[in-house]
Amino acid sequence: MTKLIAALALAFVACTSPEDPPSPECQAAESHSDFAWIQTNVFDTSCVLSGCHMGLAANAGHLDLEDGTAYNELVAQPSQVQQGWYRVKAGDPSMSYLMVALGDIAGPTPPDGPMPLDNPSLCSEKLDAITRWIAAGATE
Repeated sequence: MTKLIAALALAFVACTSPEDPPSPECQAAESHSDFAWIQTNVFDTSCVLSGCHMGLAANAGHLDLEDGTAYNELVAQPSQVQQGWYRVKAGDPSMSYLMVALGDIAGPTPPDGPMPLDNPSLCSEKLDAITRWIAAGATE
């Protein structure tokens, strides 16, 4: 009987414990909607460092998200993956294929899979920062 009570108490605590707080980097995203922050804290860490969106990989047809090139590669550029979409449509996150590729909105999944490929998904706070940036006009 004691073991049963202990097991039920443990199950209750596991089911009712609050979510883990976001990481400091994700918490910082809550106060950002600027491209410079997104470049440094999203593209540089999740896209460029993986090797997928830089240098030779970018030359092989992948989007180049390196600092200094990412903005011009993204904003007002038609998607090379999905016809009818823009990579980033300033003012309209719902028509920005970046948000589909990151798994934040519904749409045709990228051929290689959701981004960042082979890395953890972005936290909701970072996705919200990108959405806010696009909705506010996607300025550099």
